Amino acid sequence: MKLTLEGIWTPIPTPLTKQGRVDEATTRKLVDFHIEAGIDGLLPLGTSGEFALLSRKERNILVETVVDQAARRVPVVAGVSDPSIENAVQLSTDAKKAGADAVIATPPYYFTTTDEGHYRHFKTISEAIDLPLLIYNIPEWTHSFVAPETVQRLAEEKLVVGMKYTEYNFLNLLRFLKTSGTKIAIFAGSDAMAYSNLEFGGSGAIIGSANVAPKIASKIFDDYKKGDLEGARESQEKLLPIIMALSVGKYPAALKEALSLIGMPVGPLKEPLQQLSIAEKKIVAGLLRSGGFLR
Repeated sequence: MKLTLEGIWTPIPTPLTKQGRVDEATTRKLVDFHIEAGIDGLLPLGTSGEFALLSRKERNILVETVVDQAARRVPVVAGVSDPSIENAVQLSTDAKKAGADAVIATPPYYFTTTDEGHYRHFKTISEAIDLPLLIYNIPEWTHSFVAPETVQRLAEEKLVVGMKYTEYNFLNLLRFLKTSGTKIAIFAGSDAMAYSNLEFGGSGAIIGSANVAPKIASKIFDDYKKGDLEGARESQEKLLPIIMALSVGKYPAALKEALSLIGMPVGPLKEPLQQLSIAEKKIVAGLLRSGGFLR
């Protein structure tokens, strides 16, 4: 399969058993759920997938299962984020063996570094692996921002093929699109910016709300490509109750609660993460009901 980096992709959660192990059977159901709904690609082991709490073995099991079940129907980009370059390379090797089409990594987290450090981080990973590499730029979680100039440098040297930018900062999105948008795929990672990213030349979005309403989310891109801008905007607006619901509590607790409510349960959170309180669950249910996602 030729790697096509465009459209609306789902950063899937990691289904877990009651014992906290990767639930392979539920993972397969989840993959089919999204592909049959028209999603353009899958991203296991992103923030929604609780990647930082999983062992190397658990990560590998998840990617192998997702790739096998996807069966080349849509691309699979596996998360390989780790503060250690060596670990990210090892995880990329695992992803390659599992059959992933590409990998995506954050900049180093916990320790901070400079723009040059960010450049060296991605350059070293890119040159050590045999898969296309995307940048996962999510400063709220990593406390580290990969600057537009650094992304441009990596893009011009053909060290990366794309970026998921997760931050509600429209100015920075425009800067990324202007400096690198013609060289690499720029995906919005912030749910409410999916349509805007397309409108200004971006490639699509990788958004958590697509987990709950994949058909509606995928229509943002499908309608946009057909020239039905009003339809695309309507789909973006329909996601608002889900976007608000997913912000309840500590992410991704609300995501797993929402999936359970719509009849696609994926099990508990990975410890030490905790589920929502009773009051928070009621808020999530109320928001989903207000948007017509629950009866």
